[in-house]
Amino acid sequence: MSSKEQALGQYYIPRLLDAPPKAFYWEMDEFMAMVAPIGIGLIMGWFFIGAVLGLLAAYAIGKFKAGRGAYYMLHVLYWYIGMGKLKSTPPSYIREFVG
Repeated sequence: MSSKEQALGQYYIPRLLDAPPKAFYWEMDEFMAMVAPIGIGLIMGWFFIGAVLGLLAAYAIGKFKAGRGAYYMLHVLYWYIGMGKLKSTPPSYIREFVG
C-alpha cells in the first residue's frame, strides 16, 4: 500500500469530477445506442442484425462526438432536435439576445 493510498483510506477520489457516467467501456449515450437495437433484435428474433446495428450506432455516435465536449450529444438534442425543453431556458431557435 502506497503512502497516497494510506492517506486516502477507503475513499475513492475520481480523477475527473466532470466525467460523464459510463457503462463498461462506453459512455452512457453510446451504450444506450448499442443496447436498444440489441433489445429490439431480441424481441423480434433478429439478434444478429440488432447486434450489428447496435455496434454500428455506438461506433457512429463515438465518431460524431470525437474531439468535442463530454455532453455534446445533449447539446445537439437541445439545440437541433428541440428535446429537453425547460421552463427556465429560452427556446432553442433564439440564438442571440438583445440587452
